[in-house]
Amino acid sequence: MFTTAIHGETLVKTILHNNIPMELIQVPATIWCGSIAYAPNLTDEPDIPALLQKYQANCQYPKLHCANPAWDNCISIDYWQEGAVPRGMVFSQQVTSDEQDPAHDIYRMPQSLYIRLACTKEVSQAAFGKDECGVWELFGVIKDALDALGYRIGTNGAQEIEMYNHSAGLAYAYVPVAEMDRIGDNL
Repeated sequence: MFTTAIHGETLVKTILHNNIPMELIQVPATIWCGSIAYAPNLTDEPDIPALLQKYQANCQYPKLHCANPAWDNCISIDYWQEGAVPRGMVFSQQVTSDEQDPAHDIYRMPQSLYIRLACTKEVSQAAFGKDECGVWELFGVIKDALDALGYRIGTNGAQEIEMYNHSAGLAYAYVPVAEMDRIGDNL
């Protein structure tokens, strides 16, 4: 059964690659409400502990118009740009309006196609030969499969997403993709 982590997403198809079930997902344009930080240069990551602390401190200000309240995320911004721009990160929840308390940052992403991978014991065993893995580790598994699956990294402004439903014990990694033979990007 398909579990919706991002409000409005739809399952296009399931792909079995090296005994790992990957899902091709269409995600509408999204609005994320939380805390954003960027690296001070083109080689480092943002100060992730400080960003997480800021996000947690801002939880005292309710997020309005939450789209899928049980889920939160971590979005890696421009990591695929390989030093062309500073890397960024967002800790957030999906909302349907940018009408929010000014303590929160807003981040928008366009409609995009993604390959999604569940962070489960079975996937970790198939991908790494171990019982557990971090959701972020699954980005590499997806990227390593793209050529064989006929896709490439999407570059339309969508980003890598880690989605978490802590109370249900669910987590997914999303990598934006485009079909290799398409001239347009991600649609």
